[in-house]
Amino acid sequence: MTDTLSGSAAMPEALVAAPLESPFTVPEHPCNVAFRQAQAAQLLKFLGTNLHRLVDGDEFQRAARHVRNFFAPELGIASCRICSFDIPQFLLPADRPVELIDPMLFGAQIAALTISGPDSECAVARNLTWLAELLHLTGVERKLLLWAYCAETEHPAVLNRVLGCMPCENWADSIEALSILLEEPAIAVAISLASPCRLRALRLMLTDTLRVPSSVSQCLEASETLVEVLETVHRSRSALLADLLEPRSHWTLQPESDVPDGLLVEWFDLPVAEVFVAARNERSMSAAQIAVAITWLTGWQIPAEQYQPLAGHLTFDLIELTVQRCFVEQGRRHRAVTVLALMQALYAAASAAAV
Repeated sequence: MTDTLSGSAAMPEALVAAPLESPFTVPEHPCNVAFRQAQAAQLLKFLGTNLHRLVDGDEFQRAARHVRNFFAPELGIASCRICSFDIPQFLLPADRPVELIDPMLFGAQIAALTISGPDSECAVARNLTWLAELLHLTGVERKLLLWAYCAETEHPAVLNRVLGCMPCENWADSIEALSILLEEPAIAVAISLASPCRLRALRLMLTDTLRVPSSVSQCLEASETLVEVLETVHRSRSALLADLLEPRSHWTLQPESDVPDGLLVEWFDLPVAEVFVAARNERSMSAAQIAVAITWLTGWQIPAEQYQPLAGHLTFDLIELTVQRCFVEQGRRHRAVTVLALMQALYAAASAAAV
């Protein structure tokens, strides 16, 4: 007996693992798990090899120990897998010297490791390829999605911890680091994350391009929608697109419904918090709130006056769905989304809602 319904490749019954409870209640299939583990190992090897180019000082030592512990068996130091590198130095015994890892030597050691590549016969690999083809994603965008997916779903989250060890003072730092990680020109990375950021507008990534990330890990935040769309078996490309556009209880960029209004004001700028409060109460947006919502969803800063005819006709949920559909449609046509195309989509949505 074989299983072909939940991961793609046929698997002997003896190798089909019991379903695991994932963070988003998506049943995990052995093919997807194997791909993720192998791909994460490849990415960690690349990180370890190039770590000296990305970070230095204490951050390098922390990141390097994360990588070394991950590859401890391959490096012949399995007994060092459990260590205290996350404990502040002042809490360590005084007679215990702090071991420092040489950056260049460490990079050479990791580069010399032989790591098996991922098997592309799984739902995740196939869906990522289909998504890139259907929406005409650039090479940079495809790599961003792959890194974000692996960082979000790898357990234990070693990849995300290493990325979190790479601080960013500004977006220039982030672009430079991502350029190294993705092996792409910095200008191509900057274009992919410039407003409007279509990976965010498509609800595939949560990266906020209007705020300076504190670390590289914040540049690679996958949405729950991305995880579900990649891990679900789709019988056709059209089925994948239908799944991407399917409303989900958790697909939105809004905070959870049980977050008090006071916390929203603490977490977000007041205009954004007011939009979320209005959305929670299912109230239609004013022109100013529509402008804030569009900026939140795409990074575009369009004057509120342009939305005045739409005031009172759009809810946040409808705006979010319309933005995503607009970016999907323009992506399928291999066209860049313009302000005109977005405004036309919003007016069409408002007209349909009024019927």
